[in-house]
Amino acid sequence: MTRRYLFLCPDSRKASGGIAVIYDTVETLNRAGYQAAVLHNSPNASYPGRQTPVPALYTQSYRRAVLPYIERRKQLRERLDLPLERLRGGRLAALDLRPDDVIVLPEYMMREGLDAWRENPIGIFVQNPFSFMTAYMHARAAGHDPQARVSWYIGVSEVCMDQFELLGIGGAHALPVSMNPETFPFRAEKERLITYMPRKRPEEARQIVEALGLRGRIGDYRLQALDGMKPDEISGWMQRSRFFISLQKRESIGFPAAEAMAAGCIVVGYTGLGAREYFTPETGFPVTEDDTAGLVRALEGAVAEYETDPARLDAMRRHASAEINRRYSKAAAEEALLKIWGELDAS
Repeated sequence: MTRRYLFLCPDSRKASGGIAVIYDTVETLNRAGYQAAVLHNSPNASYPGRQTPVPALYTQSYRRAVLPYIERRKQLRERLDLPLERLRGGRLAALDLRPDDVIVLPEYMMREGLDAWRENPIGIFVQNPFSFMTAYMHARAAGHDPQARVSWYIGVSEVCMDQFELLGIGGAHALPVSMNPETFPFRAEKERLITYMPRKRPEEARQIVEALGLRGRIGDYRLQALDGMKPDEISGWMQRSRFFISLQKRESIGFPAAEAMAAGCIVVGYTGLGAREYFTPETGFPVTEDDTAGLVRALEGAVAEYETDPARLDAMRRHASAEINRRYSKAAAEEALLKIWGELDAS
């Protein structure tokens, strides 16, 4: 029987780079002839905006494993909802688990996933190294031995690989994922527009906008929050925007800054740590984490330079876009994924 890879996935219907990566991975593996499916926790789960459908199933095993770790009121509600949901059913078929199914767990679902699937092979797909460290320690505290129980680990960034090394995890696989820079095409002509995504740092975003307004040093540039928008809307704004404020926080890679660079924005702000692998003084204006005053001054300085002599910054943003497309293209990500999977499937 052909080995099957089941990627446990959160059920959020909001746009999420992490969920998009899981769906892209399953799509690529199926195109290459592997048996792979997204494994949701509800029969009516889905992810919006997918152009190509991918195989998807649902299971309640993870939700049952979560029960001991949540407060009593939520426990009681879940214990009532689970049988009712199974009875009602939905768009997804229930998982018929096979002994050789490989369960691929997102890093933050590690402890409960190891509780739920004690016999099946387990792989850990790490997209957030910060939550991975917490989940790893929680799994050990729950009595699991990840070193013995987990068959393999995949990390999507240099920060992930650093965490593996710190924990003594050998033989982990580095997978450079794609933020699909092709969907954020470079545009040379820009408007007097500064965009930002406030979701990770809403209070700080408000402080920055207010400070820029009070100081009056960005001239007639307009500020636009990119919040609650669809991916194609975000792409459109970034293509129009000359500057982008990066408010990334505790990232593995950090897609927003990379998307903005691909679209030709001059990026100023935080790397979120993980974006250090591409967000450098050669591709933008990285600022020390949490230094709000430093960010405001760096943006004002970049605007002033562009208004005086834009040549250096135009060259910077062209270089940044080329680097993002070279490092994080869909083709490069798929090639790396299939090379890794060839090794995993043969083991």
